[in-house]
Amino acid sequence: MQEPSIQIQPTAFRQVASARGAEWWGGAWQLLFNRGAAAVWIVMCLIAIVILALLHVVPVLGAIAAQIGWFVFAGGLMQAARKTEQGSVPVVADLFAGFGASLGPLAIGGVLVMIGVLVVVGAGTVAGLGAVGGAAYGGLTGNLGLLAGLGVTSALVALIVLLLLVPIFMAGWLAPALIMLRQQPPIEALKASLGACWANLGALTVYGLLWIAFAILACIPAMLGWLVLSPLMVLSTYVAYCDLFEASTPHPSA
Repeated sequence: MQEPSIQIQPTAFRQVASARGAEWWGGAWQLLFNRGAAAVWIVMCLIAIVILALLHVVPVLGAIAAQIGWFVFAGGLMQAARKTEQGSVPVVADLFAGFGASLGPLAIGGVLVMIGVLVVVGAGTVAGLGAVGGAAYGGLTGNLGLLAGLGVTSALVALIVLLLLVPIFMAGWLAPALIMLRQQPPIEALKASLGACWANLGALTVYGLLWIAFAILACIPAMLGWLVLSPLMVLSTYVAYCDLFEASTPHPSA
């Protein structure tokens, strides 16, 4: 007798108003300064940044390890964000929570995002090299049209690469939260994150524009503003995840 096939249903998410992109930052601010948690959050983010920076010292393999490591750290930070919402002050050890039972799925998610980035950047590099070769040929043969077109072609290739990277970053943004907090398989988590971001481009645009403004402000006082902006970025990701997948806006417990 043939067993019935099991179909995995896509992870449900909701569509929200564009203004919610600003509220994600507001919710993150409340979580960061709940019960004196700010100091722990700053330390956790500093440790993660230092570890990932040190990994980049090793050529190629270090960059690969850093990409996977960031995905795993992000999972631990999502768990720390949940503890913060529930009224508990996180501990630095929460940063490494992703190295537990969810290590495999988180690592696979990081690898898949890295492969996507490499494919897009690699294709763009090949296209760019082709443009350079064509311009060089134009210079040797006196065809100034080919030579003049180098700048336009290079700019177009760079723009296409950036546009193709956007959905990859969308897929990777909320995936660690889905893997860590809902035990979603990596591929399903990436697809759900992409779908939620795509359906909420308005809110994501508002969120992104505010991030640009905050990033500029964070750079003014000798880059010290990044000490606050880094944990806010993590916590706003958690708030966005709750808003889109759990239909709730986190409010820190008293």
